[in-house]
Amino acid sequence: MISVTSDDFRRAMAHFATGVAVVTTTGAEGEQGATISALSSVSLDPLTLLICLNRRSATCRSIEKSRRFGISILASHQEAIARRYAMPAQDKIVGEDEVRHPDGTLFIQEALVHIGTEVIETLRGGTHEIFLARPVHVTMNPDPDVGPLLYFRGAFDLTSS
Repeated sequence: MISVTSDDFRRAMAHFATGVAVVTTTGAEGEQGATISALSSVSLDPLTLLICLNRRSATCRSIEKSRRFGISILASHQEAIARRYAMPAQDKIVGEDEVRHPDGTLFIQEALVHIGTEVIETLRGGTHEIFLARPVHVTMNPDPDVGPLLYFRGAFDLTSS
């Protein structure tokens, strides 16, 4: 029997290129956000998407309480924002790169897409919470020349710019 270690699994999954997004929410601990690559469409009927967050993160705790979050799918020029939101909560500064939707949801300015959501179900997956959510509003960047920020083999891939 072959035993797969967590390092083996991490290296293998690094070969799956993904888009990069920032998830944001407001909770008892204030404005929170995290960089994610675990984002997927689940269903068109009913409209459902999922994100995964480490259960220990302040962003996860805030989403569990508020039951709402915003997703900003990042553009190729937004690597610095992705890196900032990947830092621990106490090192993040929420402010200059964000914009607020009329319903109060926070998003990253100039992202490719903004999706406001409401959580419909939460599942446990090892160290992470899996949030199933219903999109309630979507805004897309009108510039057809802006490409996505991609993550591949543990690094941001800028070939899409």
